[in-house]
Amino acid sequence: MAGFISKDTIEKVRESVDIVSLIGDYTNLTRRGSQYWGCCPFHNEKTPSFTVDSVKKFYHCFGCGVGGDAIKFVMEMESLSYPDAISELAKKNNIEVTYESGSGNVKIERDGDLDTVREVYDRIASTFHFFLTQNQMGREALEYIKGRGLSEETISKFKLGYAPSDRTWLKKFLLQKNYSAQFLSKTGLFSKNYPDIALFSGRLIFPIFDRKGEAVAFGGRILGDADGPKYLNSPELPHYKKRETLYAFNFAKKSIQQKKTVILCEGYMDVIAYHQCGIDNAVAPLGTSLTEQQLKILQGFADTVLLSFDSDGAGQNATKRAILMCREFNFTTKIIRLSGAKDPAEIMIKFGPETLTKSVENAILDSDFLLSKLKESYPSDSPDDKTKAALAFFSYVDSLRSDIQKESSLEQLAQSFNLAPEAVKRDFNNRSGARGRLNAKTEHGQNGTKQVKPNAELRAVLAVISNPDEYQKMRRELTSDDFEDPMARELFLNLEECYRKGEVSLSAMLVQSQDEEIQRQITGASASDEFHGDMAKYIDDSIALIKRKSLKRKSKKLSERIKELHPVTSDDETLLKEFLSDKMQIDRHLRQR
Repeated sequence: MAGFISKDTIEKVRESVDIVSLIGDYTNLTRRGSQYWGCCPFHNEKTPSFTVDSVKKFYHCFGCGVGGDAIKFVMEMESLSYPDAISELAKKNNIEVTYESGSGNVKIERDGDLDTVREVYDRIASTFHFFLTQNQMGREALEYIKGRGLSEETISKFKLGYAPSDRTWLKKFLLQKNYSAQFLSKTGLFSKNYPDIALFSGRLIFPIFDRKGEAVAFGGRILGDADGPKYLNSPELPHYKKRETLYAFNFAKKSIQQKKTVILCEGYMDVIAYHQCGIDNAVAPLGTSLTEQQLKILQGFADTVLLSFDSDGAGQNATKRAILMCREFNFTTKIIRLSGAKDPAEIMIKFGPETLTKSVENAILDSDFLLSKLKESYPSDSPDDKTKAALAFFSYVDSLRSDIQKESSLEQLAQSFNLAPEAVKRDFNNRSGARGRLNAKTEHGQNGTKQVKPNAELRAVLAVISNPDEYQKMRRELTSDDFEDPMARELFLNLEECYRKGEVSLSAMLVQSQDEEIQRQITGASASDEFHGDMAKYIDDSIALIKRKSLKRKSKKLSERIKELHPVTSDDETLLKEFLSDKMQIDRHLRQR
C-alpha cells in the first residue's frame, strides 16, 4: 500500500511500546531506581553506561552518546527506515497501521512482501516438521536424528523438519496456496536459474529463528549418499542476514542473560546437543565464520564466551580466530576441551550429558589453550622455535584491552618457554607498528562520534526540553535570532515547531530533530540529573544571559554600521537616525538588565 502512516498510528506506537522489554531483547538491563542500566549494544563496554527510562520512553548511552526513542532504537539495531521501524513496532504491539494523505505524516511504500515472506517461512517450517514427524517421507531423516540421540521433545522444540525429495513439490504446494510465481521468486526458496526447483529437497531441515522465535531461514543437511554439499543454507534475504544472526539465540537468550556466559558452537547439531543436555546457553554462527555483528548481539548479555568448536584442524583454526575476535570485544574467553569425540553431539551419545557438563565446567582460559598449542607446534628449545612461538602469541596479546592482561600474558609466555620476562616485553614493544604496545596511550573509539560540549545557550535549551513547562517563558523572552550557537538555535526552532503542533515533549523533540548529534544532546540531558528538579531560576538566569548577549551583539553591530555610514543623501540621513535610535533603545534595555 502506498501512502502515509497516520499520526494516530505513530502516537499509538509510541504510547504502547514497552521500551525496557524492547531493548531488553538486545542487552541485559538492571533496574536502578526509576531507570534501567546495561551495557550499550552500540559499542564495546563492560561497565554499564547505557540507560533506559521507562517513563519518558527513551534510551541514552553516556559512553558513546547514542540516544533516542523506541523507533530510533529499532531503526539502528535492525537497519530499518523510519516507516519500516514504525510498522515493525506496530505489528509487535498488535496496532493496526492506518494510512492517510497529506503532509506531516510518514510516507511509506509497502506491498506486503516482507510480511508475506515471513508468513511463508513459518508455514513451510510447520509443513517440513509434519513431514519429519508424521509422514512416511521423513522416516529416514527421523531415524537419522534419533540415532544422533535427539529426543522427541528436542525435535519439537527446534521444529526440525524434512524437505521432500521431489524438487518441484514445494513450488506446486505454494502455488496452490495462492502465492504468485513472481512473489515466490523473491523468497530465496527456489533456484535462481531454475525457478521451479526448490533449494531444499531430500534434506533434514533446521529452521533458523530470529530473536522473536519466528522462522526466517533454513539450514538443510543432506542424508545418506545423496549428491550435493553436506549443509545448505538459505541465501541472504531482506529479513535475514547470516552475519547478524545466531542459531538458537531465541532459545538461549534468557540463560545467557542469567549466566552472563555464552557457548559458541560450530553447527546446528552441536547447539542442539548442548540444549538437550540442559546446557541451554549455546548458540552458533550460520554457515560463516564468527562475525563482529554476531559478537555485538552477545555484548549486552554476556561477559564470558566459551568456545566449543570441533577438535579437527579446521575447528582448531576457527577457535584461534574466534579467540582474537572475542578478546577484541573484551570478552573473557575460555575453551571447552572435548576428549574421546569430535564434537558435543558425539560426546552426548558416547558418554552422556554429565560428561558434556563437566567439559563446560572445566573450560580453560584461552591463553592456556594457545600456549599449549604453541608448545606442540614448537617443541624444541632452540632460539628459533622460541622466537616463532613468541611472535605467534603476540597477536593474542595485541587483542587484549587491558595493560594488566597484556603484562600477565607476556609473563605467562616467558614462563612457558623459559624466557626472560623483560626480553619478551622488549620484543613485544619493539615490533614494527606494534598495535598492542604496553603503556602506549590508545583510544578505543566509541561509535566513532565526536560529541559536542554544551555551551550556555545549548544548556539553556536542553534545560527547557527537560522541563517543558518552562518553554512558554523562553519563547516570550527570546527569538531564534537571540541565539548565537547554531545547535541551540535549531533546538529552539524545533521546540517552537513542537509547541505549535501542541506537543512539547521529549518524544516530539526527538522526532522533530533529525540531526543525530542534537538527538544525543536531548537524550543525554534527559538521562542525566543535571536538569532535573526545580530549574525555574536557572532557566530565568539563562534567558536573561542569552538576551543580554544578544543585545550586546546587536548594539555592537549597529555601532559598526553607524561608523561605516557617511551621509550624503537625505535617505542616508534618515537611515543614520534610525540606527542611532535603535542603538539608544538597545543600550537602554542593557542598562535595565
